Amino acid sequence: MLIKDFYYVENHTAESDGSHVYTVKLNANHSVYQGHFPERHITPGVCNIQMIKECVEDATSKHLTFTAIDRCRLTAMVTPEGSPILNIKVQTDTADSSKVSATIFYGETTYMTLSGTVAEK
Repeated sequence: MLIKDFYYVENHTAESDGSHVYTVKLNANHSVYQGHFPERHITPGVCNIQMIKECVEDATSKHLTFTAIDRCRLTAMVTPEGSPILNIKVQTDTADSSKVSATIFYGETTYMTLSGTVAEK
């Protein structure tokens, strides 16, 4: 789990459309940035995916694992200096709760979009 070490949830809102929006703050002092990269910290894509998974787990109150990632598009670099605050919007499909879609964004910038399938551990 990355929560409370790599990032911290500052706010969580359940939206009327069934989605959940989490406002998170990245920890620029986390050790992952020493290897990725010491001079210019860039959040690894796998950490973005893990943050999404943890938000979906919180929203559904279930321990989950991704069984498939159908689409994952990184559209901007997440850095703890340039983008220390992020919004993570997660939503499960109303017809099939194993289908998940998510967006990491802040303001006008979208950093990542993802759609995939999850299952309970």
